[in-house]
Amino acid sequence: MKEEEVPLVRRRSGGGTVYHDIGNTNYTIIMPRDSFDRRTNAELVCRGMHQLDIPASVNERHDIVVDGKKVSGSAYKLVNTRAYHHGTMLIDADLKALGRYLRPPPKNLVGKGVESVRSTVARIRDYSYTVDHLSFCEAVADQFRRAHNAEYRPPIELTEAYMNEYPKIREYYDEIRTWDWIYGQTPDFTHRLQKQFVWADVDIHLQVHRGFIIDAAVIISAKDLIAVASRLAGQLKNKQYSDTGVGEAFSFVGMNRLNLQERHIDQLAELEQWLVSAL
Repeated sequence: MKEEEVPLVRRRSGGGTVYHDIGNTNYTIIMPRDSFDRRTNAELVCRGMHQLDIPASVNERHDIVVDGKKVSGSAYKLVNTRAYHHGTMLIDADLKALGRYLRPPPKNLVGKGVESVRSTVARIRDYSYTVDHLSFCEAVADQFRRAHNAEYRPPIELTEAYMNEYPKIREYYDEIRTWDWIYGQTPDFTHRLQKQFVWADVDIHLQVHRGFIIDAAVIISAKDLIAVASRLAGQLKNKQYSDTGVGEAFSFVGMNRLNLQERHIDQLAELEQWLVSAL
């Protein structure tokens, strides 16, 4: 994702990671908390799909499926007297990219969060040559108006100008783009990173809490780098689990407080580059 400049966004509701591209449409239904029901909302979306001649149904997990394949997942949040239920619809998404970006984490990355349930997915374009973003939105909106006896309202485009008129929307938009929000509240996890360099074997263990490295162990097989390994482990503690944090941890190399030889400095530069790419 980093190499291909795919942004990572963390939402307020629960649920697993979702892949978004121009072929994926999101929908949201906001309601009083007492009226919230996942199946009812999913069935409303299904009725919209039936208008488009797509034989969709709701499974036992409240996912929307076609021929047993998942085309839409959803999540929700309950706040005081209100609730919202939002979901995705894979209209014409790039499923190869979806599989690539949502691949399971490596075995050396162990987290304490709840694992997502993996499902076979499909696109509704595979069941309709004419469906697109606009026709899906219109069909679901039509079913919403019928179900709630609501009048038509023109859509609102969430532009910079619109957000500037509503400070709370702007505040929320800005908050979810920060490092503290995206990474600072992630579940605890441990990450073991191993690499065989020409000059030594490296084994690094990181323990991460709320996006910060709270403990680290570094083993470098080269005898002349034992002191460097110990120093690096100490430097990694209390740093962000990020490119920036790793860069700060390696800052002692540039200061050369350990009187490192030039080849050692080059080796540590290679180590830093690898560690950044491996996070």
